[in-house]
Amino acid sequence: MNGERPLNPLVRWTFYVLVFSIPFEFPDRSFPIEIPTITASLFLFATLLEPRACYAKKPAALLCFVTYLYLYWVSAAINGRDHLATSLITPDYWNQVFKQFLIILQVVLMLWAGYNLMRSQALARATMAVFALACVARATLPILGIARTARTEWGGGERITAFGQNANNSAMILGAGFIALLALQYGGERPAVRRRWLAWPAFGLIAISVIDTGSRGGLVALGLGLVVYALGRARTPWARIRNALVTVLAIAALVMFTYTNDLMRARFTDALERGGMAGRERIYPALIGMFEERPLVGWGPVNNKYELGIRLDERIRRRRDAHNLVLEVLTSTGALGAVPFLLGLGFCGYAAWQARRRAHGSLALALLASVMLANMSGNWIASKLLWLVLAYALASATYAYAPAPAASRARPAPPRSPPAPGPLLDAPGRRASVSGAKL
Repeated sequence: MNGERPLNPLVRWTFYVLVFSIPFEFPDRSFPIEIPTITASLFLFATLLEPRACYAKKPAALLCFVTYLYLYWVSAAINGRDHLATSLITPDYWNQVFKQFLIILQVVLMLWAGYNLMRSQALARATMAVFALACVARATLPILGIARTARTEWGGGERITAFGQNANNSAMILGAGFIALLALQYGGERPAVRRRWLAWPAFGLIAISVIDTGSRGGLVALGLGLVVYALGRARTPWARIRNALVTVLAIAALVMFTYTNDLMRARFTDALERGGMAGRERIYPALIGMFEERPLVGWGPVNNKYELGIRLDERIRRRRDAHNLVLEVLTSTGALGAVPFLLGLGFCGYAAWQARRRAHGSLALALLASVMLANMSGNWIASKLLWLVLAYALASATYAYAPAPAASRARPAPPRSPPAPGPLLDAPGRRASVSGAKL
């Protein structure tokens, strides 16, 4: 990488397997560990073969997230003795806290190793290609009727995913795959598929699958990512116009598919006309109240979910998720944990902003904008996709600067005109003569 010795193939391929597995969560099974968690474990074990390549650099964001992990346990220890909510889960409280900690620790280590590996532009591009390919494969499955999962909504219609996945999470992942595929085809000098139009069916498959999930937040997040990408820096004026036209076409197609989908149209109508947010209109005020009561250390990891269930008077599900990444951190670890966590996100966002002028352009910023907006209506603090995007954002800021757009390059200075004719000198102080005549 970057002129260094070749990377161990086992490290490279276990990383690709991890990235490919992200869209293939399989929650409804007897084995209690997700497939991406298994592949991430294999990758982290493989990194021990190349510790200097995988853990040499420590970005500032990493130190922020490590600090958050420390404060995670501080909050857990302080709130572990509080039986207001933990009386519901006391026998299993520490097991749940420890399990959640291990998953977050795993993704932080994944961010560290992934950042170092993706400092190689070639490996990072291959990573995005693997992820886009995985999303195309995942989007194809329910359309073909393979592993198709359909859940009926109370207002009518079905939300369609695969393997029993959460519909909102599926939409977030597939939307990120759409943006990655768009950048691979239209963002660089060489498209991933030589004939760009051959990738259009893949765009259609992913778009249809996102619409079928019925996820409003996932669809809006995809739209934001597309807009951010279209406004990014392009190599030439024509590339900028082309990217803008492709983005407009993609958004128009998404709007058309949304309008023709009865479920999605009904859900947007409910949100716009009646303010329906699938229960979030009750969850968010309750979470804000919880933070105001315990602003410093929060209610403790896991404990905050059970406290939220109590406040919402849940009769079936005793625990409720925050459905918002920021509110989850604020209520679980309070301001002490939220400050380093949000600071780490800020470093990643700044890196993605810097990367706009680097070799991979605005892809990192578009992916980060899309995934973070999706996390404003959902809480995927342990999502492998979130931490992969954060690592890619940090790595993208280390690439070489991209050539300036042709229109903005400095034009070469015009050649200087020859000096005006004057007396010809054939020797210092003497005028030259032609045929004996003085000039």
